[in-house]
Amino acid sequence: MSQDIKTLELARIYESQGYYKDAFETYSFLDANQTSNEIKAGLKRMEKRMENEGQKALPEENISRLFEKWLMLVILKQRLDNFKKIKSRLLQQ
Repeated sequence: MSQDIKTLELARIYESQGYYKDAFETYSFLDANQTSNEIKAGLKRMEKRMENEGQKALPEENISRLFEKWLMLVILKQRLDNFKKIKSRLLQQ
């Protein structure tokens, strides 16, 4: 990442989107160049987040996992609908 675009606003955006490692790196860069209470607070928040979550899942992985669950639900719904059709045919006979 270019050092030219490392700003406090960018760090906040990374944090709000769940890119805690990128946010931490940006806050660290800013802390080395211009220390402020807001930057130090951001560093502490990112340290806690990364400890708590262990950087287990990036936002892309969350989306992938949710898509997989959604797809499985669609398949199960289709199977259930098929079973309902079979049941109604059997009851009509």
